[in-house]
Amino acid sequence: MLDCKEISLTDEIKIKTIEIRKKYKTKLPDAIVAASAIVNNIPLITADKGFNQIEEIDIKLIVPIM
Repeated sequence: MLDCKEISLTDEIKIKTIEIRKKYKTKLPDAIVAASAIVNNIPLITADKGFNQIEEIDIKLIVPIM
């Protein structure tokens, strides 16, 4: 069983979000998600290939089952 936890939007995440938006021209929600994963040193599990451009992130791409 996997555990989930809520991550607060800290000042460190806000700063990293701004850096990501400037460097990669991402949309704000995606930048917040990426920054949260980076700051908390956790992998991002997603089917969104757009996160591949963010070099600092540990991304785990999944293939959705349809």
